[in-house]
Amino acid sequence: MSPFKALTVSLARTSLRDPATMLFSYAFPPALLVVLALSMGDQPGVDGHDTVDFISPNVMGFGVAFVGMFAGATTIGEWREKGVGRVLRSAPMPVSSILASALAVAVVSALVQAVLIVLTGFVPTVGVTLSPWAILTVVPVFLGTLLFYSLGMLFGLVLPTVTAVSLAVMIVVLPMGFASGALLPLEILPGWMHTLANFLPLTYLLDALRWPLTGVAELSDALIGIGVTGVVGAALFWAATKLMRWT
Repeated sequence: MSPFKALTVSLARTSLRDPATMLFSYAFPPALLVVLALSMGDQPGVDGHDTVDFISPNVMGFGVAFVGMFAGATTIGEWREKGVGRVLRSAPMPVSSILASALAVAVVSALVQAVLIVLTGFVPTVGVTLSPWAILTVVPVFLGTLLFYSLGMLFGLVLPTVTAVSLAVMIVVLPMGFASGALLPLEILPGWMHTLANFLPLTYLLDALRWPLTGVAELSDALIGIGVTGVVGAALFWAATKLMRWT
């Protein structure tokens, strides 16, 4: 087994043994979809789409952002606190491969999360209608995980403890969820938040998800969202690779 594969398998096993990871990755996002669908689903739709068709890509995007950033930040923090970094530093792998291994676990987790959200959408009380291009959702899910996992790693490199990292992620992601329109419709938010949304990475991830998942946005919006998410994600991963420290 190659060092990359061995490390990936080891990280995956560690992730599966963590109850908090299992809860927030696989239970929280589908539950959030059900709660929002039941509380907001009776509102009138737009352009022939039910309200839940707008809610489901928002939930998927928020889940990718929250879980991705939390996983990236806590992984780096735990490596440093538990001394794992010193072991990895001596491994016959470049830094980019080590971080790519951790990212691979996060991507698989995000894809499983996306599948669970889609399956939850089929429940009659939820009633999501998928677009014919729903399979293409894997592209923004991958790119969104790349972006937010890399952003989380940068937080983990800057902040001294796992506790501080976890708190910082909450402080960043939850307000971003509201300001980007993932948790509340932008139409009911103040005008200044509309302006702020244009500068938030989650806004572009949501744009990238809406067209392929449920068809509630234009293809042009999805392409712009995919482009911005991909470029920013690659830049952040490169930065994490260059700034990586093991102690």
